[in-house]
Amino acid sequence: MKKTLLTFLIPLLLVLFLAPASTSADTSLPRLGEASGGVLTPAEESELGRSLLREVRRSLPVVDDAEIRFYVESLGRQLASHSDGERITFHFIPIDNDQVNAFAMPGGIIGVHTGLMLETRDEAELAAVMAHEIAHVTQRHLARMFARGREINFRTGLAILAGVLAAGIDPQLGQAVITGGVAGGMQSRINFTRANEAEADRVGMRILAASDFDADAMADFFERMQELSRGAGDAVPEYLRTHPVTLDRITDTRNRARDKPEGVRNQGPEFAWMQARARALSDPRRALDRIGEDASAAELYGGAIAQLERDNPREARQLLDRIDAPDAPTLTLELARIAVERATGEHEAALNSLEDLDAVYPGHPVVRERMARVQRDIGNYDRALRITSRMIRETEAPEPALLRLQANIASEAGREALRHETMAEYFFHRGQYEEAVRQFEVALEAGDASERDRQRIEDKRETASRTAREFREER
Repeated sequence: MKKTLLTFLIPLLLVLFLAPASTSADTSLPRLGEASGGVLTPAEESELGRSLLREVRRSLPVVDDAEIRFYVESLGRQLASHSDGERITFHFIPIDNDQVNAFAMPGGIIGVHTGLMLETRDEAELAAVMAHEIAHVTQRHLARMFARGREINFRTGLAILAGVLAAGIDPQLGQAVITGGVAGGMQSRINFTRANEAEADRVGMRILAASDFDADAMADFFERMQELSRGAGDAVPEYLRTHPVTLDRITDTRNRARDKPEGVRNQGPEFAWMQARARALSDPRRALDRIGEDASAAELYGGAIAQLERDNPREARQLLDRIDAPDAPTLTLELARIAVERATGEHEAALNSLEDLDAVYPGHPVVRERMARVQRDIGNYDRALRITSRMIRETEAPEPALLRLQANIASEAGREALRHETMAEYFFHRGQYEEAVRQFEVALEAGDASERDRQRIEDKRETASRTAREFREER
């Protein structure tokens, strides 16, 4: 992965620190004014966030597993609902990275490393870190940091993204890139960061407690990170590189927790199961090594997912059959059984099970996505496309994985215009604007495109062309 990050990072750093700022006045990419104008307004920050979200999807290894994405997004939204960010559109993105870390970016973008999911001991610890990052957004820390810089624009936002990428290679390099790309004055930046961290701890703890989690989880996590750093040399946990933890900080969070109502460490079994799923998807052998006679329900589930990753559905079924249903989150267990049915060619049984789930969890995005896949498996392409098209219409910034799924279904159905139109949107939402334009042009030439299709595609191509042009100018 580091080679991939370097491939993107080196040209990005050259752009940030060697290229002149664009002087074009006609642009819809976020050119938001000078620092003298104060901090970013919420609308400006949201606009900037939409553009940066596409950059995150293009340059970071975003987890494409629908269940992990849904879990992280659901936990994040629960926490955000108890924050002061009612008007902020948050995007909670799981990142396939084994470092223990999380980050916040302008516009409500919260990245959560899978390494953090695997290292936290319970849901409250994971929620504590996410609440801390949410607080950075709601308290406008990034907006204020921008205002201390030279210009509030998309280039400055890319500096933060470059820092996130650099941290995946060298944490100290990452911090230097972020601060160097945002503002001048080393000591003022250090003081600013310390003040932000203290406020994010305080506000994050309030969010954590209001969400019915144990407020002590924040101090517990800090203490363990500090313990892991002792004698670690250069192998200090990434979280400590970007979020320095001191004894005073631990003491302050522990004292504040005493004034909070009693909360829980886990709001159900889902955390342990998603932790097991993340482990199985990243390292199937490690997940299988945890299976013994006294394996927990979550470990058996993780083993089943690992066997599915190894294309051993019958062994996966045997592990799932060992799970005592009362110990399981119903939806997650049923989806695993459906995955086994798909893998063994029992498509009708899988479809019946999904229809039962849809009746209990109407509109659930994971259930709908799985249903689209099974409809494709049995050749019901029109039904599959209706499902994916509706999901895409209902989302302002659809997941690239969903767009790729629709494009694949359209290809199998012989719908060439739709295939290339959807692939164009896939590339657009990954920040690959030139390729998006090219795919829209191919879609316009497709023999099965109606006049109405061409008009719609033409409008989208114009938007993509304008964005590509502005992006070139801005960078």
